[in-house]
Amino acid sequence: MLRYDASVAAADSAGSGPKLIDISAPLHEGLVTWPGVVERFDRSLVASIDAGDAMTVSHLHLGAHAGTHIDAPCHFLAGAGGIETVRLDALLGPAYVVEVPVGARVITAEVLQAADVPAGTTRLLARTANSGWSRSTAKFREDYVAFDASAAQWCLDRSMVLVGIDYLSVEAFNADEDGFPVHRALLGAGVAVLESLDLDGVAAGVYELTVLPLLVPGADGAPARAVLRAT
Repeated sequence: MLRYDASVAAADSAGSGPKLIDISAPLHEGLVTWPGVVERFDRSLVASIDAGDAMTVSHLHLGAHAGTHIDAPCHFLAGAGGIETVRLDALLGPAYVVEVPVGARVITAEVLQAADVPAGTTRLLARTANSGWSRSTAKFREDYVAFDASAAQWCLDRSMVLVGIDYLSVEAFNADEDGFPVHRALLGAGVAVLESLDLDGVAAGVYELTVLPLLVPGADGAPARAVLRAT
């Protein structure tokens, strides 16, 4: 699968204009999802011009956490709100893409501290060895790079409003053993959790982020399109 070049749509006829980078995972039938829980994406045609119909119409079937998506508070917090309660202002604005060293298998507070994240950063996207996953045929991998509880606290101490990761979850595969501390800490503090990005080829630095989930009131999460604009 190829990444959609959003800059083509944004550029004017002279070839100038903002440089846009689509960091969404392209939805396709082979896209890996969380095993045993999240339904894979499927698109079926119910009408087709090629088949002689007057129009082409598709049915889409997917889990709320398939592909690039935002987690809602109720995903992990009993009695919390659905996707409609996620602050829109958290999803739009300056974001810093931090490049996690290739050798780092866990994103800790120490890793983030050493990354020289600019003071005042309130939206953090982690580019790790995970990136490139969405355009490959690889199966789900349990050893993906993720945040630990110390990194979540590091983000909270700096008043982050959004934290994103370039794989299916912000925390480790076996996080259930510890009660999902990263999700609970971030969602409990009102931080938007953005998962399943693909930051392959995106340089570390400051960008303008736009990410908007589908409005499905009450849902525990929703697919989203995520785009960076170079500043």
